[in-house]
Amino acid sequence: MLSFELGRFTALGDGASLLCWRSKDGSIAWARLDLFAKPTRDNPRGLVLRAAINKGPVDDVANVARRRGLLVEGDLWRSLGWALEVFVTLDELLSFASFLASLVRAHEENEASLVIAAPFKTMLASGDPLTWDVVASEAASTTVEQHPPPRSARA
Repeated sequence: MLSFELGRFTALGDGASLLCWRSKDGSIAWARLDLFAKPTRDNPRGLVLRAAINKGPVDDVANVARRRGLLVEGDLWRSLGWALEVFVTLDELLSFASFLASLVRAHEENEASLVIAAPFKTMLASGDPLTWDVVASEAASTTVEQHPPPRSARA
């Protein structure tokens, strides 16, 4: 869904958890979707996902970008100057795609006014959207506070 909202050619990594695209300045941007907290017997609806944008190891991103034609062999890898983590529940994921795409566009244009309102109540996002590094839906935040993920999932 983020691919559609961005309105540009994107490359999907193996396993569909990695999406990369060429940013307006020519660098490669990416988003990775991971399971952050899974349901438990006490909290059966407690599935929380983490979308990390431009954050994490770049080797997989570079390989996908090369295999899918976004990065030509020999081109220099340029890293973007911003990164963001977004925590949402599974039910909220699709609704957050437009919001995430607006954050990408805002960073590309260096214009905070391009960020649209989040579709759900959020936490940890205050001030200028171009300075955010973590955004969490209230539902995801509450789920994690009540039932923290196992230590190995918090890395």
